[in-house]
Amino acid sequence: MKIPKSEIPQADTLEHVLDVAYAVKQGARTDHDIAQYIHMVDRQGRYYRLAAEILGLVQNEHNYCVLTPLGQSFTQATETENKGIVKSAILNAHVFQRMVPFFELHEDGATRKQVEDFISEVTAPTTVEMIHRRTSTLISWLEEIGVLTHDNDLYRFQATKTPPVPILQFPDEEPLALKLPDLNEYKTIRERREQAGETIQVLIDQAAHDRANVIHRSLINIVADRLRDSGSIPKSNRYVDLAATTSDQAYLFEMKSVNDDNSRSQVRNGLSQLYEYRYLQNLPDAELVLVISEPLTKRDTWMQAYLEEDRNIHLVWDGNNQLFASKKTKQELSFLWQ
Repeated sequence: MKIPKSEIPQADTLEHVLDVAYAVKQGARTDHDIAQYIHMVDRQGRYYRLAAEILGLVQNEHNYCVLTPLGQSFTQATETENKGIVKSAILNAHVFQRMVPFFELHEDGATRKQVEDFISEVTAPTTVEMIHRRTSTLISWLEEIGVLTHDNDLYRFQATKTPPVPILQFPDEEPLALKLPDLNEYKTIRERREQAGETIQVLIDQAAHDRANVIHRSLINIVADRLRDSGSIPKSNRYVDLAATTSDQAYLFEMKSVNDDNSRSQVRNGLSQLYEYRYLQNLPDAELVLVISEPLTKRDTWMQAYLEEDRNIHLVWDGNNQLFASKKTKQELSFLWQ
């Protein structure tokens, strides 16, 4: 559960990490070649090459460094496009994914010591000095892409809109939100995932089928945009459509494409899935939100009261790329309508 050393960058200057991709495009293949391109010694060339691998820009192929498809896109994109590519690559790297829920848990800001303690808790064991260095590198990268600020000795995460924060794609066993910044959170989720076994695979298969639907993807994008506009980070894994934390409150979203013939069965599916997600993610206090593609038919309108009054699940529906809900749900999920 601790993040291995191989997934933690040891390269302080993000600009030089990105230069690795340009070096490889120009023909650099070895650590020595890369070191010469970024004007550093061979040992540093290795560290910066490994950091570029963590971001998915380059990979090792028969002991030679080559560009990945993402790296090729990066070296061919405009400066503006590259800002989005870099932000997405960093925030979707495993070690940074773990930092996002940590900073959400400390919405008012975390001290340097709190950050270091968390890094020490969730990464491979090492010396105190190395924890200092790891923390410095990780903080500097987040500051460089504009999502972390430092004020009054507190570090705060902010979901900047330019470029927009992507939907972060988490591994299934990672918490999408944290209650406490320790490894017990990760252990519980991993154990529940392993116990669920075949059920998890069914959820993954169903999610893959749903996300192939254009309407389903549109619902995800609409809600993700609203989350970004409110300053929240949209997150997902292979079975949870969306998750977010707002004002220390975790939310889980399930999207369903419905029509006159299947709305009842789709609502029931979504209801059961949300309860399972909340259990598997060990988030007993998470607010559950079911988002459907159109209003319930007159025959099924009773299900709105059932969901919201009996099951405590918020119902939201789309209408021409706009979101609608009951007055109560709009008040309780006001961040979706800001």
